[in-house]
Amino acid sequence: MLDIITKTQKVSSWSEIKNAIRSGNADWLHSGDMIPVILKNNKELLLDVARDATGEIFFVFHDLCAVKHCMNENGSAKGGWATTDMRKYIHEEILPLFPDELQAVIAPTKIVQIINGERIECEDKLFCLSYTQVFGKDWSWMNEREPEDHPLDIFRTERSRVKERDGVTAWWWLRSANGNYRFNYVDSDGSISGTSAYASGGVALGFKL
Repeated sequence: MLDIITKTQKVSSWSEIKNAIRSGNADWLHSGDMIPVILKNNKELLLDVARDATGEIFFVFHDLCAVKHCMNENGSAKGGWATTDMRKYIHEEILPLFPDELQAVIAPTKIVQIINGERIECEDKLFCLSYTQVFGKDWSWMNEREPEDHPLDIFRTERSRVKERDGVTAWWWLRSANGNYRFNYVDSDGSISGTSAYASGGVALGFKL
């Protein structure tokens, strides 16, 4: 007996998807499903559906933006994600490229980080993922800095963390600060590493509805 694996296609709108999620009727939306989005610059973006340990549904860039960007031009990581140039860049340059219907339903997500013992909160419609979301809770000192983050179920192996830019595998930023001058990133082989905040790296974002 030969098993044939197939994928089904469901046509919906972003507002319908949001209503289904908020009403608890999104069982048909599976982790690993991909949703194509045509940006206003006519480029196609693929989004991966993911769930965290609490059941929250996220939408994550399948690959990287065509451009690279630093976390902070001044090279600092002292304020964590909340003070980065990356936050300004993605909301001023990337979010406006999303279709108006999608922009209208994206919900602000609260992001909490503990930086040098201080709890820092911010809200973002688009965000880089955290170490905990991508690599899980196996690095205790980092997880303590991200108390409200949970692993996303699409990142179970190194291979699942590999992303491409223009057809070539490349490293991509995480929002997790690593000291006063470095942020973590996912290397092109799917492993964890870190580099200076002013380095120019890949951008792979997530959001919630």
